[in-house]
Amino acid sequence: MKSILISSLVADMKLQGFYLCLEKKSQKKKDGSTYLNLLLQDKSGLVRARIWNNVQRLSKKFNNGDPVAVKGVTYKYGESIFLKIDNISRADEKKYSQYGFKPSDLIPTSKKKPNDLWKELQAEVNLISKGHLKKITKNILRDHKNKFKIYPASISYHYNYQNGLIEQTVSLLKIAKQIGEHYDIDIDLLVSGVCLHQIGKLYSINLGSEISKANHKSLVGNAILSRDVVNKYISEINNFPEDDKLQLEHLILSYQGRKEWQSPVEPQTLEAVLLHSINFLDSKINFMRRDEL
Repeated sequence: MKSILISSLVADMKLQGFYLCLEKKSQKKKDGSTYLNLLLQDKSGLVRARIWNNVQRLSKKFNNGDPVAVKGVTYKYGESIFLKIDNISRADEKKYSQYGFKPSDLIPTSKKKPNDLWKELQAEVNLISKGHLKKITKNILRDHKNKFKIYPASISYHYNYQNGLIEQTVSLLKIAKQIGEHYDIDIDLLVSGVCLHQIGKLYSINLGSEISKANHKSLVGNAILSRDVVNKYISEINNFPEDDKLQLEHLILSYQGRKEWQSPVEPQTLEAVLLHSINFLDSKINFMRRDEL
């Protein structure tokens, strides 16, 4: 089936299509029964959707953040187009590619060229003076290059478009270099932390691959995944300084800032405080400006 782009939707249109579920909320009708309020996205835009019937059965077939295969009809409410969903399932590439499903169709694309961003990223990494930090950062980025250049930084909040992860990383590097000139910090450590603290998202963000119950990667959190990836590469480098290993691990585990924000630990070093702070600031500004992108 050919998925209809959200930007092409008009009222009273029957459709089958593939979209990304950004929000899934259970709400009450006037009679007290439950319906699902969804926000769906593809590369062309956003649309609100409702599931009025068979709510309990259909709700079990997908989660917030999933790509979904949808069957329904559009309707107009006020000045906006909505989608009434009759059937919905989680869409994985293995099952639905024969019907035209491509995960890349679900998210918009950065206006910045990924190859240009990659060159900027590499130039900054080459300036790292500590050989062991430069080596591990270059090795990890090299081995994850294809995904790193394509993936969003998040699904529903900041830099939530193709090439978003590398765009944010370059933005954070520019801020980190300016901060490094102002404060007496280990700039090599901060730059490495900026480049590597989100590497786990390449394993946890769901863009249509099939996930089984045995696959824990979507369950343990981005910070833990990033720490594990980095530690694997550190183990392959002889005589990697133990203090820098501990400092880099702390940067990665604390970048989310607060435990109530799912941070495994809170920042306890200058570099960790700065990484969390610039990440929070940059993410917030990108979210507020996303309508301009």
